[in-house]
Amino acid sequence: MKRISNLLKPGGLLAAAVVSVGMLAPVTANAAAAASSAPFCTALPTVTGKVKTDINNLEAKVTQARTAADTKRTSDRTKEDQEIQANRTKWDAQRQANFTKLMAKATTDAEKAAVTTYQISITTAVTTRRAAYDAARTAFRSGVDSAVSARRTTVEGQMTAFSNATDAAAATASTSCASGSLADAATIRTAYVASMKTARTTFKAGRADDAKVATTIKDLVTTRNDAFKTADTAFTTATAAARTTLKAAFGKAGSSI
Repeated sequence: MKRISNLLKPGGLLAAAVVSVGMLAPVTANAAAAASSAPFCTALPTVTGKVKTDINNLEAKVTQARTAADTKRTSDRTKEDQEIQANRTKWDAQRQANFTKLMAKATTDAEKAAVTTYQISITTAVTTRRAAYDAARTAFRSGVDSAVSARRTTVEGQMTAFSNATDAAAATASTSCASGSLADAATIRTAYVASMKTARTTFKAGRADDAKVATTIKDLVTTRNDAFKTADTAFTTATAAARTTLKAAFGKAGSSI
């Protein structure tokens, strides 16, 4: 959530709001006018309006970024699936051609039976490995989607809490400005700045968990790749055994297979 973190940097909307409020002219206890006429209270609607607008803009940008990320993830997966299917079709055709060549070399019923057995064994090994790959890939994608969705839900809650906190700070300050004396303005300003800082600190603390999504996905990648390796090992073992059996059926002629 890079754009969210910008909210917390020096010069971000909260920092700007705090600075703007802090630079307002101090008030004196001897002033007779109402607090609403103090520089802080006069500027409060503009400051809080700017904060609200910036938060709304940020939420819009987050939504756009999520949509773009989802679109890219879907596109990447579609492309990957198409490439996998194209490669499988290519290898299926090549494997079938090899089976045809092997059968052409068989001159006895025993050799022909051995080729048929070999074909079944290899086809089964290929199907098994593909199923393992597909299952690992599906589990990986599901895990990624779940991690992203969970984090987004958490962030949405944090953003709502942050927005509510800034609204509450503005409402409290506005009410205080309307009911207090000019002498109260300094206290009102201090309370508002403190509330905004608390909202900022709380929101920033929530961002610390953003990195956990990357860690989760990294673990999912490892799990998926381990499943691929296991499938490859089983495939290699099965095809090697099938080839050994085939060569034995062809006797000395098997050395050329």
